[in-house]
Amino acid sequence: MKVAEEVGEVAEAYIGMTGGNPRKGVHKTRTDVLDELADVMLAAAVPMVDLAGGAQQAERHMAERLGIVSARAVAAPPARVEAAADGWYGSFVAPHILLQRQDGQVLMLRRYNTGYADGWLCPPAGRIEPGEDVLAAAIREATEETGVRLRREDAQFSHVMHRTSATLPGQCHAVSDYWFCFRRWEGEPHAAEPDKASEAVWINPERPPDDVIPHCALALTAITRGEAFSVHGWT
Repeated sequence: MKVAEEVGEVAEAYIGMTGGNPRKGVHKTRTDVLDELADVMLAAAVPMVDLAGGAQQAERHMAERLGIVSARAVAAPPARVEAAADGWYGSFVAPHILLQRQDGQVLMLRRYNTGYADGWLCPPAGRIEPGEDVLAAAIREATEETGVRLRREDAQFSHVMHRTSATLPGQCHAVSDYWFCFRRWEGEPHAAEPDKASEAVWINPERPPDDVIPHCALALTAITRGEAFSVHGWT
């Protein structure tokens, strides 16, 4: 239990170092994260010495374990992907939809059973399918995920965020999030895909709660400031 507690403090420090919580911003340093990682190692060492029957026995066990781990086969790094013949690389495009009520609040869905950011809030969003432009994809995704019907003429372009992460697919590991705001729709918004979202929640975009996916919270902040473009994750 103590190890689990220390791991949580590592995560908290890392979020503070990277600014993952937009309400707090960057308030931790690399040293803070290293300190918390050291605490994890110390917290694990105490029960290890006790269970092994002493420091020397724990040291021997650690040496044996290191030998086993270091002998494991490691997959070769992926082969370098050569540039396309014309030198172009692709960055994925993802439509994001904000349904905004008259009181200013916007609709978020709580992700469920998707394998990505489950339990977190995000707006209706998705991918472009063959034959769709980004706005057509946004309207389709909103219908599928919230049950509402939207019209192209009611769309208001709000923001583009170009972000990168090692977990994103493609050669560039990047995606451009297109955000569109709708203040008119037909139907009652709800979590229309219960196998992918557990609930629909209305939030204040000026003060997004802590459980909004971090890059979405940053985009909401930029939108409330009237900023049409941002980047995230690049160094």
